[in-house]
Amino acid sequence: MIPNEVIIDLGALRHNFFEIKRLAGPHTQILAVVKSEAYGHGMIPVARTLESSGVDYLGVFEVQEGLDLRKANCKVPILIMMGIQSDEVSDVVKHELAPALFQLEIAEKLSRISVEQGKVTPVHVKVDTGMTRLGVCCEDLKNFLKQLLPLKGIQLQGIFSHLAVADQPGDPFTDQQVGRFRESVGECRRLGLFRGGVHIANSGALLANKGLDLGMARPGILLYGSPPAQGWPAAASFKPVMTFKSRVIHITTVPPGASVSYGRSYITQKKCAIATIPVGYDDGYSRLLSNNGEVLIRGQRMPVVGRVCMNLTMVDVTGVEGVAVGDEVVLLGGQGKEQITAEEIATRIGTINYEVYCSIGKSNRRIYINS
Repeated sequence: MIPNEVIIDLGALRHNFFEIKRLAGPHTQILAVVKSEAYGHGMIPVARTLESSGVDYLGVFEVQEGLDLRKANCKVPILIMMGIQSDEVSDVVKHELAPALFQLEIAEKLSRISVEQGKVTPVHVKVDTGMTRLGVCCEDLKNFLKQLLPLKGIQLQGIFSHLAVADQPGDPFTDQQVGRFRESVGECRRLGLFRGGVHIANSGALLANKGLDLGMARPGILLYGSPPAQGWPAAASFKPVMTFKSRVIHITTVPPGASVSYGRSYITQKKCAIATIPVGYDDGYSRLLSNNGEVLIRGQRMPVVGRVCMNLTMVDVTGVEGVAVGDEVVLLGGQGKEQITAEEIATRIGTINYEVYCSIGKSNRRIYINS
C-alpha cells in the first residue's frame, strides 16, 4: 500500500471550535462551514465532532452534501448556501434542510411541496451586498420579503450575506458591505417583515470583530486551524488540523551533472543523495512545487528537486545523516521543531491555503485521531 496518509486531528478541530466560540462571545451562534468535504478534512467526521461540541448550524454548498449529513444522522440545522434547483425541492423538504433563497420561483415551489408534505421548511434569504455572485440585491430585499412571507409552508429563519475582502484587514469595502447589510435588514425589521437570525461574519470578520453583534458567525477556514490570509496575529491560538505524511521509498547517490526528473530541470552540482517519495500532483501535491518546495525528513527541511511527477517526487537529502528507506516524510505539518504550513505552501505556489487543504485532503486516505 502507498504509505501516504492525511492525518486529521479532531481534538485540534474541537479546540478551534471553542476558540471561535470564545472570540464570538456567549450570545453569538456558530454556523460551521463544512462544505467541500470540510475543506478536504472529511465532512462527516468533522460534522459529527462539531455537533457533539454544540455547534448551532452546519453550512454546506449543495443539496447532496446536506443529504449525506442527514444519512449520517446529523440532527443539527443544515444550511444549503448555494441555494437549490427546482428538481431538488422535494428532497430538501423531506430531509428538513434549510436552503438559501434568492429566487421567487424556487420559493413558490418550495411552498407548494412543503404544504403537500405537511411540513414547514426553514429558509435563509441571501443578500448580495457586493460579491456579485448570488443573492437578492439590497435594494430589492424589502419587496422580495413581501412576496415571500405570504407563502405557506415556509419559515424565514435567517438573512445572510457574504464578504468579499474580509481576508484583507483594513479594506474599507468590508465596512461598506456590513453597513449595507445592516441598513437593508434594519429596514425590514422596522417594517415587521423579519425577526429571525442574521449572519455575515466569516473567519476574517470574526477575527476582526465585524458583524458579530448580529447574532451568528459563519467560520470556515478558522475551524481547520488557518487564518483566512497571511498576517493575522489573532489566529495564533488556532491549531492546524491536517497533517500530510509519506515515506522514503528509494535513495540513490548520483555524481555531479546528473539530471533529476522530467525535463531535466534540475542538474546536480555535486555528488548528491536523492530520495524518492510516492507523492505527486495526483495526490494534491502541486506541480508548482517543482524545484520550489520543501519537506521534513529527520526533523530537517529538505528541498524538492526536479519536477513533481504524477505519483513521485524527488528530494535532495545530501548531508542528512542516516536517511534510509522507510523514513517518515512530512509534506504538511510538523516534525521535530520544524513546521510546514498550508500558508507556506500556498505562498510558494501562488494560491491560498483553502486550495492546499482541498487538494491534499480530497486526494488521499484520511486517518482520524483525537488528540
